[in-house]
Amino acid sequence: MTELFCHEGNVGEFNAALREHPDLRAFAAALHQAGMIDGLRGARLRPADAPRPENLRGVTPVLSDAAESRLADLWWQREQEPKA
Repeated sequence: MTELFCHEGNVGEFNAALREHPDLRAFAAALHQAGMIDGLRGARLRPADAPRPENLRGVTPVLSDAAESRLADLWWQREQEPKA
């Protein structure tokens, strides 16, 4: 597999590559169903052993305003729960 970024021009190709990794696909589906992501736009698939440039050592998700709002609401709800 070569590095592949998800964007509107290659959704079919990206989804086909993602189907080759059922665990990763299930994880992405769970995030989507939980309302944590709207989709995989901006996601990147690459071999785990591929070298990464210094500026790509972390993860920077591309989230919509709606997804950011849902995450903030989830965080707020958890903060309001009594501490154990």
